[in-house]
Formats: sequence, structure tokens, C-alpha cells
Amino acid sequence: MSVYTNVSDQELAQFLEDYDLGKAISLTGISAGVENSNYFLDTDQGRFVLTLFERLSAAKIPYFLDLTDWLSTHGIPCPRPMHTRSGKSLNSLCGKPAAIVQCLQGRSIEGRAPTLTEIRALGQLLGQMHLAGEDFPQRHPNPAGLPWMQETARHLVPHLDPADNQIIADELAYQSHIQREKLPGGVIHADLFPDNVLFAEQQISGTIDFYYAGDDAWLYDLAVVTNSWCARPDGLLDPSLSTALWEAYVATRPLRDDEAPLWFAMLRIAALRFWLLRLDAVHFRRPGAITFCKDPEEYHRILLQRRQGL
Repeated sequence: MSVYTNVSDQELAQFLEDYDLGKAISLTGISAGVENSNYFLDTDQGRFVLTLFERLSAAKIPYFLDLTDWLSTHGIPCPRPMHTRSGKSLNSLCGKPAAIVQCLQGRSIEGRAPTLTEIRALGQLLGQMHLAGEDFPQRHPNPAGLPWMQETARHLVPHLDPADNQIIADELAYQSHIQREKLPGGVIHADLFPDNVLFAEQQISGTIDFYYAGDDAWLYDLAVVTNSWCARPDGLLDPSLSTALWEAYVATRPLRDDEAPLWFAMLRIAALRFWLLRLDAVHFRRPGAITFCKDPEEYHRILLQRRQGL
């Protein structure tokens, strides 16, 4: 989340006329993340999150809002969209698609390692999320799947050194032979990093930022979470954390026999995806009032370790 579009007091007041959320008190930019313009919106009726979508077209956004609406009614703590008086969850602000969602309680643990209690809660929650989304009626291919990685890699070639381009090409060639579409799957979050999970007293109170969600292998989603929550600074997995996460997840959503053999392939492609994403954000940085680019080298190190089976 970042701020690329500034919203004036007049624009905000006019926008809020479509809702029954009271009058605006303050609008505060949220600096974490890279994709959309996000604000904490405080009104005389409470706190909400306002998002202006910078890349997604208006036609693609209802899927994500419908998904969080669905998951929130099926026991998953995620931000429920606020609807206009006419019943719409998607609106327009400053000429861009915009939505207001529930602001969940709790705080992320970003900046410190999770406790074993927290990581077990995360594994259980991820399994519950996958099962809760199994009957969601809309289909949406993972927007950052292998085709996106291949296109992004081509886009980056002139900006990277030959060694990095070779690693990416080798990994894409390896992953092109992995048939993860045959694995059990459905809705995945695909971006459940520590800054997207809120805790209250070591229990999960919220999961946010579903704008990379889509259909893919559930094991891949577990790999995304494992890399982001259990990797040490050198890229190696912390054995205690990764084992606790795995055990809590499979106790909630037992694995099929063909999943475990592809575990490191999923860890590798999950690492590649976020290395490419961060490289793209750095080399094609968009101007904004508040922007924050995460370090690509973190996922470079993680990918190198996973390619060695570590």
C-alpha cells in the first residue's frame, strides 16, 4: 500500500455523500506496499480504509471486494467492503476506481520474528481460508502466475546483470515443467506477508490486502507464507517456525499425496515471484506522494537458498 493520488477535502466530502458513514474527520496516507493509494479514513462514525486503485481496471476490482465479502461471512477475519446507498462496493474518486472497507483491529508483527503461537495461528488460519474459499463461485486466475513472471522477466532484462538474468531464465525453464494446476487449489491470498496479518494478543484479528488473490494451488500459497514468515536474513528457513507453520496448516487442510513432493518447487516459484515483483517496483518506480519499495535482494537470497533445497 502506498499513496500515489492525493485527495482534497472537497473531493473526499463529495465522495462520502454516497455513503452512510458520517462526515470525514481525517484522512491519513498509508505508506507500506507498492500497488494502490491507501488511506486511513476517520469519520464521526469510526475508522475505515479508503483505497484508490492505481493499476486495476474498474472491471477487475469487484472480484476482490466480493471475495473479502464472502470470506468475512465464512469466518475469516478480513475487511468487509462498505456499500454506497445504492448498494455498490466500488465507486470512483479523483477519476480512479475507489472503495471503502472495514478497518480491522490489531497490529502486524512486521519488524520482528513471529512467536511459535503466532505462526501456528497463521498456519491454521491459512488452511481455514483455503477451505472457506473453496465454494466461492467466481473464478479468477492468479494475476501473478507464470505468464506474468515470464513477461516481467523479459521486461527487466536490460536492467539486470547477466548473472541475475541467467538465474531467472533457469528458474522459469524449471518451473515451466511443474504442473501445479493439477494440485488441489482454489482461492489463494498470494500476498499474506507479515504486514498483511493483524494480531491481538497473539491471535489473528485480521487479514488484509487481497488484491493479488486468485485461483492457484493452495500449496503455492503456503510457500508464499513460509518464505515471508520463516526465512532468516540469509534466506535460510528457520526450522522451528517453518515446521510449526506446516504442521498447523496440514492439521487444518490435510495434504494430498502428490503435494509434498512439489514443496520445494513451490517455495522456489514463490521466491521468484517476489524477487521479480520487487525488481519491477525498483526499476519502474512510479512517482507518488508516499512510496515504499521493498528490497529485491531479500528474495534473491531466498531463491538461491531454495534452489539448493535449503
